Amino acid sequence: MKLRIIAVLAVLALGTLASAQTFGFGSIDSGLYCNYEQLVSAGSGEYGGIDNLSACGASYATISGFAGTVANDGEQAHGAGVIYGDSIYAAYDGIAEAQWTVFSKLKCNAVNPKTGLYKGAPGWIGVAAFYGEFGGSNYGFLSCSIPGKGAAPNKGVSIMAKKRK
Repeated sequence: MKLRIIAVLAVLALGTLASAQTFGFGSIDSGLYCNYEQLVSAGSGEYGGIDNLSACGASYATISGFAGTVANDGEQAHGAGVIYGDSIYAAYDGIAEAQWTVFSKLKCNAVNPKTGLYKGAPGWIGVAAFYGEFGGSNYGFLSCSIPGKGAAPNKGVSIMAKKRK
């Protein structure tokens, strides 16, 4: 437990020295998932950070990745951003044999003040694998609203792919 706390503090301390960005995961129907990403640029296109699960009743998952571009080949979210591995299945569900990989842009979507709906193209997409097989995906908008930080989430965690056993 002490190692986890030290790791989180190190990531957050890095965020004060390096470029840090925080985004909520908005859903396609403009809901807000309970987890959110806290990305820290380590320089040279490399990123670390946490998937904060505090508003979901858990602590966090570790993120590491790199700057990348997803081509517009049918993916819901595409363009320039960060591609990262996320230990959320192990941290939240205790499934060590699962992987959640996310593409996230680095700018939150604007919200239409009249309708409350996000504007523009989706800002994130995640894909899951379980026990060596593709397990599903989920995507949505990047939100400037952060669950538990003035915004109330109305969805569970963003890993909506079906679990396989």
